[in-house]
Amino acid sequence: MTNLTKYEMETVVNYNAGEQTATVYTRDKSVMRRLDRLVADYPDSYKLTGPKAAVIYGKPV
Repeated sequence: MTNLTKYEMETVVNYNAGEQTATVYTRDKSVMRRLDRLVADYPDSYKLTGPKAAVIYGKPV
């Protein structure tokens, strides 16, 4: 990862009404770690689909 400013370390959540999943793109290392833990702890609810993408950001209900 290049040296980004905090402003540049964005997190983008892409969700639309036509699909049942969301995609998360982030350059923030702390968000990456949280998402990695969710994927490891809840493999039935979260799926790693790219370098750092996940379905949603939070514990499943």
